[in-house]
Amino acid sequence: MFATAYGNVGSSIYYALGLVAAHALGLTPLVFLFAGGLFALTAKTYAEGASMFPEAGGSSSFARHAFDDVVSFFAGWALSLDYILTIAISAFFVPHYLSAFPGLGALKHNPDDIFGGLVVVVMLAWLNIRGLGESAKLNLVLAVLDLCTQMLLVAVGAARIARLGEMQAPPAGGHHGGAPRSYQIRLSQD
Repeated sequence: MFATAYGNVGSSIYYALGLVAAHALGLTPLVFLFAGGLFALTAKTYAEGASMFPEAGGSSSFARHAFDDVVSFFAGWALSLDYILTIAISAFFVPHYLSAFPGLGALKHNPDDIFGGLVVVVMLAWLNIRGLGESAKLNLVLAVLDLCTQMLLVAVGAARIARLGEMQAPPAGGHHGGAPRSYQIRLSQD
């Protein structure tokens, strides 16, 4: 259960934040609050299902018990596709973050970002083939590093919010954001 939750939330926060903020504008905190509520309900549903049917398979197993084997088959394949897409998107964004370091600026552009993402996928596949022990150690290190990074981001954000009172006007040609207009909400639903 931790792997499912951390895989979807832990990695998505880095690339989803900018996309959501670009469309939700001033409503970004509410959008994330709503999404967090839905995720909490999903986690509770998984916990309930796992206690009722203590077997491997997750949503595929739950679908088999609730419906039939055909629905279970599609649920299993949908979950597999979700994992593959999450891996691909996360691996594609790793080179973009690494491009912030000196000497790695080329990773921000094609084709280097694609090759960087492929290297990440190959390294993770090799690590999983190598064994559970090494994979678990790396997962623990990355989870702690990720938690520290998120705490640093919250601290930097809090410091910037505390300084907002000192700001007199938005930067030249820019703005601090705001609630989206009705036409922007309609465009984001397309």
